[in-house]
Amino acid sequence: MEKVNVYIDGPNLLGAVGETLRKRIWLDPFKLAGFLIDDRIQRIEKIYYAETPYPETSFQLETFRRQQSFFGYLHKYTQSKQIVHIRGHYRIDKMRVPQYILSGLNPSVQKLVASLVWTRPVEKGGDVGLAVRLVRDAFQGNFDHAILVTEDQDFAPAIRIALSCPGKKVSISYVNNSFRNAMALRNQCEEAGFIQITRANINNCILETG
Repeated sequence: MEKVNVYIDGPNLLGAVGETLRKRIWLDPFKLAGFLIDDRIQRIEKIYYAETPYPETSFQLETFRRQQSFFGYLHKYTQSKQIVHIRGHYRIDKMRVPQYILSGLNPSVQKLVASLVWTRPVEKGGDVGLAVRLVRDAFQGNFDHAILVTEDQDFAPAIRIALSCPGKKVSISYVNNSFRNAMALRNQCEEAGFIQITRANINNCILETG
């Protein structure tokens, strides 16, 4: 049997599913991983899921509560060591109106608009943690085949390093909709395999977190 590790970029998957269903929906990562393999010839060794808890004061309360509900569900898998949950951290960035927008405004309002400042939480570290584990597991021989669920082209270097290890295969799994098709990542990793996550897969993995 081929040993498979599954690496899930939670925020990227959440965004792709949201664009497909027109609402924020979390999926059961254990069920999803099961749809990505052929269980006649493959078995899942480990699932890594990367998603950072939202700062309570920086997101709508309902969104924060729904994510916490999802993490509560995820805990049953992490407790049994079926899934490893990778957490990053949020950095609060100060945002301003970009100069290219300011330059197109009437001079009478430029100063006012330039003075506008707001904050935005920016997630850091989760995707790096996922990439590090992919590369580490490739060098340590912890899988025969890695499936990476993401469309983020920042993972391209890690994928190429993993593929350079003798006998290792890597597949990119992605939600194919009118907004995304992972083409930028796929073009940088032509030696990787590609697995589409279908609407049926999504529907069969939906978690009720409301």
